[in-house]
Amino acid sequence: MLEPLGLTRAEQDLYEDLVSRRPVTEAEVSDPAAARRLVELGLITLMPSKPPRFLVLPPDVALELLVRDRELELAKARQETVLLATQFHTGAARTEPPELIEVLRGEPEIAAGIERLIRSARSEVCLSDAPPFMTDPTQVHQEELESLREGVGIRILYDRTRSVDRPGRLAARVRGVNDGEQARVGDVPLKLLLTDGPMAFVPIDVGATQYSAALLIHDPTLVAALQTLFEQLWSRAVPLATYAGQTGSADGPTDQERDLLALLMSGLTDSETAVQLGWTERSVRSRIDRMRQRLGADTRFQAGYEAVLRGWLEPHEG
Repeated sequence: MLEPLGLTRAEQDLYEDLVSRRPVTEAEVSDPAAARRLVELGLITLMPSKPPRFLVLPPDVALELLVRDRELELAKARQETVLLATQFHTGAARTEPPELIEVLRGEPEIAAGIERLIRSARSEVCLSDAPPFMTDPTQVHQEELESLREGVGIRILYDRTRSVDRPGRLAARVRGVNDGEQARVGDVPLKLLLTDGPMAFVPIDVGATQYSAALLIHDPTLVAALQTLFEQLWSRAVPLATYAGQTGSADGPTDQERDLLALLMSGLTDSETAVQLGWTERSVRSRIDRMRQRLGADTRFQAGYEAVLRGWLEPHEG
């Protein structure tokens, strides 16, 4: 099939006929117009014999030259496509309402954007916690505490490797969970803040460790798509436990056992738990053994089961 090289069906039929025949005169050609087009394409030539005859040039050479010419044309078309696409999107950006997406640059501007986002929430704030970090990651944003007091729900999804490995990160969040926050630990591909404003915040460089620039998104369609992503990640994550037992009482967990259970029930390893609590891995194992003995359990699994029976793992109310 030679149509992609610019031949019509009639021209291709004539060319295939001439390839299999000896040189023919103009009078023997069934379609003179098609023959002239084949000459223009460099597939055949008219020999100055008596009478003049059409000679087919070697197809492997002639067709290869035609292929290269077409490839050059396609390359130029691709360049033109890029130019036109750039013009289109640049023009669209000039005509789009500027409030749909804001570009925030520098930490002060980013911090102000995050504050506006949190204050925009009507009933919920969702956060997937991963780098980049702007402030001390072990501290709770003041805006977040105010939102909790105002009855706005907060869900935070911590990245298992890039968020959990920061000392004190999750241990500090246990207190936030007891204040009403929901928290889980899982795999987080990017930092993301969402509210039902609707509004969303994402860093421009998802691989950075510190903020340089970010997007504050007001487009409801984009926010809804990002919310769907968050819900999928949330459904696959492990809840960070909270406890209703009386701290320090004979029937409830001690402060150390409370923090230890929170991290262990969230799926953290002994080494990750040690980092969070500022202990050694040996100390973690020792404290687990003491807690297991107090619960009268032979294994960690039995200790967890016994903690459930005693009400240590009941959701906090309040």
